[in-house]
Amino acid sequence: MNNAEEDFGYFAKTVSERLGIAKDTLRSWSLKLEADGVNFERNARGQRVYYEKDIRALENMKELMDLQQPLNDVSKTIANKIKKSFYNVDKTIKNTEITPSVPREKNGLITQEKQMQNFKKELIQELSNKQSEIMEQFKNDLTKEMSTVMQDRFENAVNDAVKMALLQERKEIKKQVAQEIEENNLQIASGMEKPDRIGILKRLKRLFE
Repeated sequence: MNNAEEDFGYFAKTVSERLGIAKDTLRSWSLKLEADGVNFERNARGQRVYYEKDIRALENMKELMDLQQPLNDVSKTIANKIKKSFYNVDKTIKNTEITPSVPREKNGLITQEKQMQNFKKELIQELSNKQSEIMEQFKNDLTKEMSTVMQDRFENAVNDAVKMALLQERKEIKKQVAQEIEENNLQIASGMEKPDRIGILKRLKRLFE
């Protein structure tokens, strides 16, 4: 690439088409780079003018963004390289994040592999969250079920206690009635006064209540 081409500037529309991104995306990236200390040249109307060195930097930025790296990290990396004049000459860009000298097909495979890894991580996280949700629901259902069982057991225990108390009371009444009948029989046999039949009938009635 000769110096004339290096010095030739482009507007946002041309650069966005060359990079294959929307103009709004290019504007967002440019604003982020400017926030990190990069100065793009502007014309009299305030429009940004992008030179070949700027476009090479943005191409590298796109490659890193395609690898799903955070915009803040990518912007700082690219801005640092721009400040060091890394893109001022037409040379192969190499860094720890990507090696553009690899053929485009291989770069595409690397990008797909990264995307698959991210997808797997998201899927594992989603399954983990779902598992936690299921376990929490299971615990809640188990707690409710246990509460119902305990309540039923308590009610049964109360009912059993009431039944036992009633049986015991009836036994006592039977015992008293038997004693009174025996006493009355003795009184009749000895010619004593008339027995209290009304009291006996009341006690017998309680046995069937």
